[in-house]
Amino acid sequence: MEPWTPLFRGVLVTALVLLVGVPPTLSFVVFPELERRGFDTAPAHRVALPTIFATLIGAGLAAAGLAVGNARASEAGSVLAWASSTVAGQAWVALTLAAVAAGGLTAGRYIDSDRISRRSWLTGVCLGAFVMLIAFCWTRYSVAVERPALAILVKVGHMTGGALWVGGLAVLAVFPALVPRGDDGIERAELVLATVRRFSMLAVAGVTVAFATGVVIAAWHVPTLTALATTPYGLVLSAKVVLVVVAAAIGGFNRVVLHEGIAHSIDGSTEVAALPGMLTGIRPQVDPHDAAPAVARSVRVELLILFAAMGLSVVLTTAMTPSYELLEPAVQASTEVVVGGVTLAGFGTLLDLGAVAIALAGALALGYEVGKFAVDRKAHERRSHRSPEETRAERK
Repeated sequence: MEPWTPLFRGVLVTALVLLVGVPPTLSFVVFPELERRGFDTAPAHRVALPTIFATLIGAGLAAAGLAVGNARASEAGSVLAWASSTVAGQAWVALTLAAVAAGGLTAGRYIDSDRISRRSWLTGVCLGAFVMLIAFCWTRYSVAVERPALAILVKVGHMTGGALWVGGLAVLAVFPALVPRGDDGIERAELVLATVRRFSMLAVAGVTVAFATGVVIAAWHVPTLTALATTPYGLVLSAKVVLVVVAAAIGGFNRVVLHEGIAHSIDGSTEVAALPGMLTGIRPQVDPHDAAPAVARSVRVELLILFAAMGLSVVLTTAMTPSYELLEPAVQASTEVVVGGVTLAGFGTLLDLGAVAIALAGALALGYEVGKFAVDRKAHERRSHRSPEETRAERK
């Protein structure tokens, strides 16, 4: 392996995650709320267009660097021969063509925005990014299972779920730059609340898929509980899990505590159902004019932690030997969890059951977010039909 391979792979993975996650967030979260509330979408478009184009270029360059290294390491000799004669090379060709197509569509949107609509552009980029992701996973899946199709499907699901989470956070991290400046802090704060609420549906879906598939992959690679603390792969995986859990906790704080703190600062309302127990005592007081920067600051911390977790994922897939390859066959007996002399289940089975539990909990959380979004949307529609005098009187 070339010394720069982990760097190139890290850049490519980061670019793919952003390309898969950012366009859906813009399409279904940011632009709809901006338009529904009468805000100018030009600032968001000015930020999104060059950012997506630069990310596509970064993905293409990183993929090209990996292709050169793989061609040198193979018997093909040249990149062209490697691309035409190997499965990995053909996957690289598919990834490159998808990146070029998405880049061409982005350039076309920049040159003639009347001919290529925003929806067509973002949809095309999202589809191209998904093709790139499948091509990336086509030869970079777990060989711990006998069925490659299953391993590829789980890998794609894991990265797609993480992309919806990380890509959406990347958008929220620059949210102040996406919103036109104005004097009405209340309207901007309400926009922030609606955007976070809408993004929560994508985030919950993404986190659920990423967590459930991640547990399945861990069950494949770490056959025993002790392997998490006694093998290099297990230690790095444990560190990644800790980072992801911390990031999820910060995300929960942003959604439950910070979000409701902003809502309370707008109209003094308290949403007890969404703010249980002692959390009502730590609700921050956020000035409506500082709502967007406050959310962005907190989201950036969560995003940095997730980027660190992604870095550990790259280390796991490029420089680490999975735990099951290091353990002797005799240790398979230790995969069984025994309590009181009774064998309950294997460690892998418990992890699989944990994945099912995560999926069920995620489905419940998603149902709550969808229902809350519907209720709040109806409330906003009722308020929008009121006169300015009635609105001011309600806020007082």
